[in-house]
Amino acid sequence: MKSALVEKINKLLWTGEISEYVFLIENRGSPRNEKIVSGKDITSLKDRFLVLKNGTMIPIHRIKNISKI
Repeated sequence: MKSALVEKINKLLWTGEISEYVFLIENRGSPRNEKIVSGKDITSLKDRFLVLKNGTMIPIHRIKNISKI
């Protein structure tokens, strides 16, 4: 069964609306242990990981918030 988060991200990818969102990610070592990732940088969702244009894979359990720009 897919989680609501996975379904939301898939919907944003399928509709192309993902570029209108930013993702607040838990990122140990960054200031406040957080990092903002633009939806424009996300290319796909693979095995419960966000895949970024630069090849970085972020586990979806690190997503703290998704906000529309």
